[in-house]
Amino acid sequence: MHVPRLLLVFGVLVPAGALLLGAQPLEAVLMEFSSRSSTSPTTGAPLLSVRSAGEIVPVLCPDGFEVGGGPRVVEVVADRWAGKSTVLDGLSAALAGRGWTVAAGAASPARSRAPFGVFVEALEELVEHLDPDRLGGRGRDHAAQLAALFPALSPDAPRATSVDTYRICRAMRALLEMLAADGPLLLALDDVHWMDADSLELLGQLLEQPVAGPVVIAVAHRGRPGDRVLNGLLARCASRGGCLRVRPAPLTEQEAIALLPDDLSRVHCETLLVESGGSPGLLRAFATLRQVPGLTGAWTPPLPADLLADVLRDFRALSAEGWQVVRAAAVLHEPYAADDLKEIAHVDDAALWRALDELIHEELLRPDELPWQLRFANPLLRVAAYQSAGRGWLLGAHAQAARILARPGYPSAHMARHLERGAALRDESGARVLWDAAARLLWQDPSQSVSWIRAALASRAGGDLEPRDRLLFGKALALAGRLTESLATLGPFGQGGVEAGLRVERVRWRAHAHRLLGHTDRAQDELESLLAELEPGKEGLRDVVRHALIELALHGRRPVPPPPGGSEPGMPQGATGALRGRLLAQLAVAACRGGEQERAEQRALTARQLLDTAPDGEVAEQLEGLYWLATAEAALGRPSAACGHYERGLRIAETRRLIDHVPLFAMALSALQLHTGDGAGAARHAACAETVAAATESEHLRERALRLRRETASGAGVAVLPGQRQPADAAAVALEGLSRRESEVALLVSGGRTNQQIARVLELSHKTVETYLGRIFQKLQVQSRAEVAAMVGRSDRLGVAAGS
Repeated sequence: MHVPRLLLVFGVLVPAGALLLGAQPLEAVLMEFSSRSSTSPTTGAPLLSVRSAGEIVPVLCPDGFEVGGGPRVVEVVADRWAGKSTVLDGLSAALAGRGWTVAAGAASPARSRAPFGVFVEALEELVEHLDPDRLGGRGRDHAAQLAALFPALSPDAPRATSVDTYRICRAMRALLEMLAADGPLLLALDDVHWMDADSLELLGQLLEQPVAGPVVIAVAHRGRPGDRVLNGLLARCASRGGCLRVRPAPLTEQEAIALLPDDLSRVHCETLLVESGGSPGLLRAFATLRQVPGLTGAWTPPLPADLLADVLRDFRALSAEGWQVVRAAAVLHEPYAADDLKEIAHVDDAALWRALDELIHEELLRPDELPWQLRFANPLLRVAAYQSAGRGWLLGAHAQAARILARPGYPSAHMARHLERGAALRDESGARVLWDAAARLLWQDPSQSVSWIRAALASRAGGDLEPRDRLLFGKALALAGRLTESLATLGPFGQGGVEAGLRVERVRWRAHAHRLLGHTDRAQDELESLLAELEPGKEGLRDVVRHALIELALHGRRPVPPPPGGSEPGMPQGATGALRGRLLAQLAVAACRGGEQERAEQRALTARQLLDTAPDGEVAEQLEGLYWLATAEAALGRPSAACGHYERGLRIAETRRLIDHVPLFAMALSALQLHTGDGAGAARHAACAETVAAATESEHLRERALRLRRETASGAGVAVLPGQRQPADAAAVALEGLSRRESEVALLVSGGRTNQQIARVLELSHKTVETYLGRIFQKLQVQSRAEVAAMVGRSDRLGVAAGS
C-alpha cells in the first residue's frame, strides 16, 4: 500500500505533493491555512511555522525535481536569536544527507563592504577545482570575472574592491548552473539583512529569473521594515508561488523547561519563557543570568564574556554617532526622551537624528507607547551597550544623568542609580536621595536597596544611624537573605527616645531572621520580652506582637499560645487588604490545627478573597499571607488551590528578589507536589530551595531543603490527596492546561478587566499581558475575551473568589 508523505502545515497534516504538484500554486495552498498561521511581518503573507528543518525537506525533495515544480526559495524569517540559523543549519544537514550539494554563507556587518561577500563565503570551497570550460559558451570570460572574487582561481590577483556587477552576476549564474548539473544544490545564506549591495543585486536577479537546474536558495533574515528592497524581492517571489516562507516555532513550556537549569522553579521558568517570547537564544541568555535584566528593580547583572561578545555582534555596523547615542541610552532609565539622549551623548540635533534612524533600523532601539519615547528592543542589548562603555565615560555620563534628573518630577529611584555609579552629589543631599530610593524599592528589589544604603553610608561623615534608618537597613538585609548582618544591624537602638512602634518592628524583624537561621527559641524570647515591656494603652502594638508569636508557633509546629482573656488578637487599625488576608490566613491554619474545620473554612475563604484581589505590590509586603492561605487550603483538602497560591507567592518572591521568602515557598510547593505525585515538580522545587537557601547564610534552611531533595529523589509520595476534585467538563479540562500566570490573567478577563487594568493588578507591562492573552487564546482554542470569560464561568478550576 502506498503511504503518501505528509507535511505538518499550521497543525494540519497534508500530503507533501499537495504543495508541489496540485492544481493550486503554493501561495494559494498556504492561504487555505492562513487562519491558523502567523503572517510575515513585512508582507502579511502566511508563514509556515516549523518545529524542525526536517518538516520542510519533503517540499524540496520531490521524486523528480522539475523546474517550476515547487518552491525554489525558502525564506526563514524571525527576530534575532529566535532560531533562524538553527533552522537553516538543520535544513542544510538534512539535504546534505540526501545527497544534495550545500553551499552555506552568512552576511555580517564586518563584511558589508566586501562585494558579493555572502556569496563568496558560500561558494569559495566549491570553486577551488573549477573547470572554466564547464561555465558555458563564455567560460573563460566568466572565470576571469570570478577570479576577482575568489583567490583560488587566481592566487596572485589582488582582492577585488570594485567590480563589474552585471558581468559578475552573469558569471555567478553560470557557476550555479554548472554546480547544479552534478546534482541538486542548496545555497543557504544566513543574515541576509546585512548583505552588501552587490549581493542584494545578485539575489534579486536569481529570484526574478531562477537558475536553470535543481537549485534552491534558502535565506534567513529578520524581516526588518527598513529592509525594503530585500522584503520587496522576497514578497514578489512569494506572490508567484516560488517562495516557501517559514519561521521557527516558539518554544513550548515543556521545551523551555528542558533547556533551563533544574534548580529554577517552574514559575520562574514560565517568567523567563514569556519574557523571551519563546526565543531559544533569549531564553538561554536569561537562563545564564538566572533572570530577565531590568524586569524589576534597578540591579542588572553583567553579561558573561562569551554572551557579551555574541550580543555585541549586532552593534558592529554602527557609526561613531550611533555608538555614542546607544551607550547614552543604556545609561538612562527606560523609556527615555531624545533630548536626554542628546545631553548624555554630547551630540547636536542633526547627529542625534541620524543616530536614531540608524539604531531603529538596526532594531537596537524602538519607539515606546509614546512616539517621542524610546527603549531597547530587548534587555540584553541594553546591558551589552552599557558594558561596552569605558569606566571613565560612565562616571561622567551618570553624573550628567543625575543633573538631568535633579529637575522636578523624576522618581528618586531613577536618580539613585546615577548617584551610586557616578561622580556627582557625594554629599548629605545625595545620601538622602539614596535613602529615600532604598525605601521606595525595598519590596521590589531589596538587594538594590542594600547597595544604595551602602553608597549613602559611604558619603556620611560618621555618627550613628537614626533608628528609622537602621530599621530600613536591617529589613533590606533580611529580605536580601543577609540574615546575620541583619541581626547585627537591628541590634539595640540605644536608650530612650525610641517610639514603641519602631521597637516592635525591630524585634519582629529580628525574630524573622532568628527563625530563618533556626534560632526559634531566641525569636520567641525576644517577642515575649517585648510583649512584657510594652506600656499600657498600646493594645494595637500588643496585638501585632501576639500575631507574630502565633506565626512563630505555626512555623515551628508548636502549640499556638492561648489568647489572654480568651480573645484572639485584633486586626491592626487601617490594615490593608493584604495584611488582613495574611492574618486571617494565619488564623485559618491555627483553626485547622485545632480541629475547628468550619472556622478554618470561613477564615480561609475571606483571606482568599482579600489576597486574590490585591495587586502583587501590596501582597509582596505581606507575602507570608499566601503561604498560610495555601497551607490552610492544603489542610482543607484543596491541593490544586494550595498549589496555585504557593506558586503565586514563589513567583512574587523570585521576581522581586525577596531571597528570604523563596525557600519557604519552594519547599512548601515541593512537599505538596511530592504528596500529589508530581515527582518532577517536587524535585525541581527542592533543588530551587537548596540553591537559594545557600545564599541566605542559613545552614538550617539549607539542611531542610537538602532533606526534602533526598525525599524527592527517593520517589516518596502518594498519587492523589483525599478529596481532590477532577475536572467537571471540557471547559475545566481546557483550563487545566493553563499555567498559573495564564490562569490569573484569564480570571481577570472573566471579571471584565481591560488589558491596562490587568497590567496594573499583576504589575506587568501591557505587552506582556497581550502575550499571555495570545497564549490563552491558543491553548483554549478561542478567538475572543468573551469566550474566555464563558469558559471560566463554566468551571471553578481557577477558584473564582467572590468580588474578583
